[in-house]
Amino acid sequence: MFGHSKKKAAAEMMAPQWMKILVESRDIVNRTTEPDVFFSRYDTVKEKAEQLASISKYVKFKGMKPAEVLRRVTEQEDAATRDMVLRCFQKAVLNAEKLKTEKGKLGQFEKFQSSLEPYFFRMSDENARLVQDLHDEALKKIGG
Repeated sequence: MFGHSKKKAAAEMMAPQWMKILVESRDIVNRTTEPDVFFSRYDTVKEKAEQLASISKYVKFKGMKPAEVLRRVTEQEDAATRDMVLRCFQKAVLNAEKLKTEKGKLGQFEKFQSSLEPYFFRMSDENARLVQDLHDEALKKIGG
């Protein structure tokens, strides 16, 4: 009995902090154009959802239950990654439009590809192919 009340007190103390970190990380995941930030924060979202799910028997949550959040985050990782790839490409397009030289424009798309390549192991084949296809199409339009 005593152990349960200590766990409940600890869970009630940690839940708001974990929830704050989860929400903050989710917001960053949904807007960042930095692959390293995206993947590290996506991992944080999953980790905090797991932690919240593990204490859900001690704490009442409003809205979606932590186990459901974890399930959705896991299911939607591929789509979220695709969205991030498209944001990164859009950033490269906008940066390239500001440049005058062909070399500078090409550099933006090389940077786009090279920033994502280290994370291909975290991506579906489709998303890795999307990076390559967007890169190749951009180079064709520039003439590289």
